[in-house]
Amino acid sequence: MLRRLALLGLLGLVACPGDKSNDDDDDTTSTKGTVTGTLQPFQAGSAAASAGASLEAFFSLPGAKDLSRKVSSALAARGVWRTGIPSKPLTHEASLLTGELIVHFDTPGLSAEEAVAQARVAGYHVVHQAFLSDTQHLLRYEVSQPQAMSGGTPTVRALTEAEHVRVLHQVQAVPGVRNAESNVRVHALAVPNDPLYSRQWHYKNMNLPAAWDLNTPAIESIVIAVVDTGITVHPDLNSRVLTGVDLISSSANAGDGDGVDADPTDNGKDLPNGGSSYHGTHVAGTIGAASNNGVGVAGVTWSGRNILPVRVLGTQGGSLADIIAGVTWASGGSVPGVRANTTPARVINMSLGGNGSPSAEMQTAINAATARGAILVVAAGNENANTSTSFPCNQQNVICVGAVRFNGKRASYSNFGTAVDIMATGGQTSEDRNGDGFPDGVLSTLPNSSNQPSYDWYQGTSMATPHVAGIVALMLAQDPNLTVTDVEGILRDTADTTSQCSEGCGAGLVDAYAAVLRAKPGGGDPNAAPKLAISTTQLSFTGTASQALTVRNNGGGTLQVGVTVSGTNASAVSVSSSSLSIPAYKSGSLNVSVTPGSLPAGSYVAQLDLAGASGAGNAQVLVKFRVGASDEKDAYIAFAYLDAAGEVQIDDEGIAPVSASGGYNYSLKMTPRDYLVLASIDDTGEGNYFDDGDRVGFWRDTTQVETVPVTKGKTTSGISFTLVPYQSDDDHTPTTTVGGACTTNGECGTGGQCLTGTSFPGGYCTQSCVTDSCPSGSACYSNDQGATAYCFVSCTPSGSNPQGTCRTGYRCVSDGAGSGACLP
Repeated sequence: MLRRLALLGLLGLVACPGDKSNDDDDDTTSTKGTVTGTLQPFQAGSAAASAGASLEAFFSLPGAKDLSRKVSSALAARGVWRTGIPSKPLTHEASLLTGELIVHFDTPGLSAEEAVAQARVAGYHVVHQAFLSDTQHLLRYEVSQPQAMSGGTPTVRALTEAEHVRVLHQVQAVPGVRNAESNVRVHALAVPNDPLYSRQWHYKNMNLPAAWDLNTPAIESIVIAVVDTGITVHPDLNSRVLTGVDLISSSANAGDGDGVDADPTDNGKDLPNGGSSYHGTHVAGTIGAASNNGVGVAGVTWSGRNILPVRVLGTQGGSLADIIAGVTWASGGSVPGVRANTTPARVINMSLGGNGSPSAEMQTAINAATARGAILVVAAGNENANTSTSFPCNQQNVICVGAVRFNGKRASYSNFGTAVDIMATGGQTSEDRNGDGFPDGVLSTLPNSSNQPSYDWYQGTSMATPHVAGIVALMLAQDPNLTVTDVEGILRDTADTTSQCSEGCGAGLVDAYAAVLRAKPGGGDPNAAPKLAISTTQLSFTGTASQALTVRNNGGGTLQVGVTVSGTNASAVSVSSSSLSIPAYKSGSLNVSVTPGSLPAGSYVAQLDLAGASGAGNAQVLVKFRVGASDEKDAYIAFAYLDAAGEVQIDDEGIAPVSASGGYNYSLKMTPRDYLVLASIDDTGEGNYFDDGDRVGFWRDTTQVETVPVTKGKTTSGISFTLVPYQSDDDHTPTTTVGGACTTNGECGTGGQCLTGTSFPGGYCTQSCVTDSCPSGSACYSNDQGATAYCFVSCTPSGSNPQGTCRTGYRCVSDGAGSGACLP
């Protein structure tokens, strides 16, 4: 866990850190480089602002003699740092594997010796590194050089980049070689009864619970490959994982003592500080965490041993060659020297990639995989840039996925452009727009910092992609004959168009129910009755603000919906329309605004009541809003680096306050080197940072740690990242017992309330959820027309069993968003 970093006397170590008068964009006379950016503090929509002491108190404290040790301990104690898609995977400047060529021969089945002999180049030593398919081989070219002493044994050295280019051109001209291209480094791009399902807002966002009702038992036969960092042992995944493979050809990169082998275990240590992302485990959990098993989280696909881990990313990322081999093997193609894949994947998830031009050899592998019946779902990338140079999104015959945040709009990091086909929920950890007290990230399976099975929030297109991969599997379970063209067409045609964007967000946000229903032979019944559904049962606001609520028609005909606002504070909430008209199997958007007026500082609730005409159903949305609270506390930023011994160090110049009054903008001059950048706000007021309850952030963000290169005389701009509430791995679950019988508040645990009377037979333990989040397995609902709100046990509505999992005397009442609550 990440323990505290005590910033004693730090202001005495920094001379005028806020002075920007000498920060020129490019100052070639300076011995230092400039770093600029903006911190983005998490805005919790419902939590009251912490009081806390002023940072000015630090002026009177003694200096921190052991600051370096304190920073080192804090970073090392974090243990597991999360990742998404690092930023420089395919730029040849940074990631070219000199001497390594992917060579595509005309003749299939060449042995290693035959491939080397055919592609030999005069003056260079050639080594066969790996088979990628029947016709694709990875070869390494080295320069042969004699020993200085006569008769000595010749040695070899690595190629320079110039020599690499010359060899590449010569190999491309060799008879019998169809194509050759450089190998480059690629990196990873972070309603059941599962207790943490209530935290997985991202499923309702895509109308997924309704898709589960379409009954797809054939899902167990649809294999989904996760081409990623491998996988770890986890009780929510173990029953679902097939025997995979490790296709990392470099033993140094594999980190497990050898190269290609039959063990896809993720050994971690793939992050700059030696920490571990366990990226593949998080991705696999979204696709297929065991669902309705009373443990942890739910996966998009509920059951079956059909998750196929294919390890291609190691301690140094991955190579294009390894990923080509991964796609080939996962889809059932032959990779010489590797056991045959007896469970070929119909869906291949690739939450990896980066900046680069399309690869001809990657396209060959993709086309071959597609011909075998596989459908590739890939991440758009996290650089907030156009996908024209985002690999593998810019390849053909793939479904490229961008990311949206809670409100259905493009996430701040998500790439965009014409190559994006569809959007899915990738999260935005700087926000809490549903007011559940947790970041709006994607919650899935991960080991914690002690390497024990756990769960955590990531954000990224890496997290959006497995949602779509799982939905594609549900579609294939309905009709296994669908092609990639069919699937892409259905996804695009059924998407929620309100999530489209001018910069290019494909067809919009995936609608899981509409897509799976369309895939079903016969598709949706246009004569079916309209059915009301909503994307969330809770919205949260701070001050004057607005959000969009997605209202769906999960039925045929035209859905007519009436909208009213109720509760004591209804006058502070307004909606864009009092009625909606939504076509069959489509969605509409309702804008919800909060204008507190003269309300005093505090936390409030109101309720939206949606009523579908002609029995189409009803739904309620709790609107939580906060008035007069302020999160304007200064932050501290720190620039750490690894010395020659691998220890974390920090210069006096590398730590400084970042003023809230200045919009959390900063500009610092730093000694040129690569830095890990981190920041925190002392929300607890203890005079410590990176502590439980404080807001904490890292560059690129808390789910994706990477270094920032600082160059002499140059300005590195845009080093902006979010600060989110930090909790260690200690158990911080509220101790309130929700749903139990009671007669007094004391029987309901810390902060608990006992609801009694004829409305709650036998008593009902709960807690207010206006300012605090509900315990796992429960959700926040209003029960007296918006005057207050309580936590109620979550359940799965069922027409055949109204009581469901609720205790005697209570029934499972649908909330209109695919879940329900146990009520009298």
